[in-house]
Amino acid sequence: MHRSTSSTRRACALGTTVALIGLTTGLGVFTSTAAFAADEPTSAVAPADTSSTSAPSSATDTTGTDTTAKDASGTATPTDATTTPATTGTTTDATTAPATTDATAPAPTTASPAPSTTTKVAPTASSSVTVVGSPKVGTTLFYKTTGVDDPRAVWTVEGAAPVVASSFEVTAAMIGKTITVTVTGSAPGQTATATTDAVTEDVAFATETSYDAPRTIELTAGDTLDEVFGVSKGSGPVTYSIGYADPESVDPETDTPESYLPYDTTFDAATARLSGRVTVASVFDFTVVATNGTSTATEYVEVVVEPAKAVGVMAQTVNTSPTDLFDGEHPFTGWLIEPDGHITTFKFPGDPDQEPTVTDGGQPTVQQGQSLWINGSPVDEFGNDTTRYDDEGNADPVTVTSDHATDQIAFDEDSFSTKVTFPHASTHVLTVAAQSVSVSFPVTVVPTAAPASTVGSVTPTVATAPKGQLAFTGADETAPIAWALGLIAAGAGLAGARSLRRRRAQR
Repeated sequence: MHRSTSSTRRACALGTTVALIGLTTGLGVFTSTAAFAADEPTSAVAPADTSSTSAPSSATDTTGTDTTAKDASGTATPTDATTTPATTGTTTDATTAPATTDATAPAPTTASPAPSTTTKVAPTASSSVTVVGSPKVGTTLFYKTTGVDDPRAVWTVEGAAPVVASSFEVTAAMIGKTITVTVTGSAPGQTATATTDAVTEDVAFATETSYDAPRTIELTAGDTLDEVFGVSKGSGPVTYSIGYADPESVDPETDTPESYLPYDTTFDAATARLSGRVTVASVFDFTVVATNGTSTATEYVEVVVEPAKAVGVMAQTVNTSPTDLFDGEHPFTGWLIEPDGHITTFKFPGDPDQEPTVTDGGQPTVQQGQSLWINGSPVDEFGNDTTRYDDEGNADPVTVTSDHATDQIAFDEDSFSTKVTFPHASTHVLTVAAQSVSVSFPVTVVPTAAPASTVGSVTPTVATAPKGQLAFTGADETAPIAWALGLIAAGAGLAGARSLRRRRAQR
């Protein structure tokens, strides 16, 4: 290691001064970075070996001042020859200044990492905060920042005191208000603010329902339904509509959601009120859908309408054996007898694809010696079937009697109906009874050329559907043809019930 002397220190000091002046002249700018770099201990202008680096410090500035390094005796040091061009023969050639500038130029480069220490103080423009989560009742909000060291969050709701916390719970009291979070960092200028949209609340019904566990409403035909299906939660205006309980089972070309509501009821979409007097006994499945624009809730509903008390019997009869129905060859005629005795006539063509001809009025008619097949069931004042079934599936017994003792009456196992054969031509009166109610109607028996004596004289007066069978439903698996008759009876019964209600409404 070289020992430091006064002349060496002087030469170094002068070399540093010349380097700074040369840098100012060559670059035209004297920056704070350069000044900072000059203080670095590793600067190229403060070498440890004077034999190789002190010579460049002999450069002369633009004022012509002689700054040639000298030893203690005042004589120029011989080290100039090691760094200055040999062609000049002098150590003070002004043309050496650019070379000196080139030698000292790397100094700012060695100091360039120093400014990175100041980037920790981020300007306000680079600090930001984002609210994480939706401003809905029941949710928890968090925040995410950039350019903020050791953030401290303050949450503020309109009209409420600020809360210092890393997260924030949204409550129903905040509905319609905005939430603001302000985050401040540990360094100066690190502040950011974010504000949410107005707080909302998802709509929800008071009880959770499903297709298998619907909200059930039980009524009796004739009752007035007045039910409100409003949500128990939800912000803003809420609107309602009717939906399908089982969308996969509907026919979108013919069905509408409203067609699944109880008959004679109406639904108010603004108030979610379902009202009206129910008259048709059945089970009605539908949904009530609520929405507030940002959320949707669905309530499954099942309305069960039971029939009222039986007031009479609805009877149906056809003039052709059920084994020949809908075979494509045999047309037949059926009659619907309502509890008040009114009769409607149905003429079915041989082609089952053709619609029957319906006539208001008429009277069952049969040739002497021929038969009618009769079904019947007790009904309430609205035409709803009131047949009761026990635990084993046995229906209330239905009996058929005649005012002619010679008529042959027997239950037909194949068709689940009562077969009545008329040996004598005249007007006969048949009575169908069930649940202590009954209906009677006349039958015209037209005489034939052949004597009726071949029919026989057995005259059972009462035929009762046997227990253990589902009367008039065609449920017997051994008699599938009975389904056809059941469909006829069901269709006629529905048409008759509607006709009955129309006439009563016109009165």
